[in-house]
Amino acid sequence: MKKIFITALGVGIFMSGCGPKVPTGVVGGYYTPADCANKPMAKFDPSRAADKLEVDLSEHKMYVYKNGKVIKTFPVSVGANTFQGQKMREGDLRTPRGSYTILDKRCHPIKYRAMTISYPNAADRARAAKLGVNPGGMITIHGQPHWNADGHGDSYTLAHDWTNGCIALTNKDLDWLWGSVRVGTPIIIHD
Repeated sequence: MKKIFITALGVGIFMSGCGPKVPTGVVGGYYTPADCANKPMAKFDPSRAADKLEVDLSEHKMYVYKNGKVIKTFPVSVGANTFQGQKMREGDLRTPRGSYTILDKRCHPIKYRAMTISYPNAADRARAAKLGVNPGGMITIHGQPHWNADGHGDSYTLAHDWTNGCIALTNKDLDWLWGSVRVGTPIIIHD
């Protein structure tokens, strides 16, 4: 049973699309379900329910909107090759640009929490088909690797674009966002 779990975990990490890059000499680790459960700020709060999320890649910022007004702004890290152009295929380390929605919210053993974005959309699939490549998937908004669970490395991770194409927030910021976002919330990602 343990072998099956480890194999499934490895496949899940490989297929997740956004494994973290670890600075040299830093030890990894895994989150348990208890690590992301029952955080006070992470409980859904209708008073701050988001109408829309917007990610400005060039600013490295996420804007949270309610009733058409920005109610919160977060610094983000994005894909390591994001500024080489639009995401074209699986494995290109680019964060996609376009209009999407939040598909799910879940605890994650590597990323703390993850909200899956509806990438690829129809335009992304058409672009990949024209090139004869797989567009990839499993692009998420996620937290920090376990070595940074307490936030001591936030200044390091926020100073680098280190994901495989996802959008990374600090765990503290992700807790706040988690309590503000429902499945189906639109997200726009642009330069």
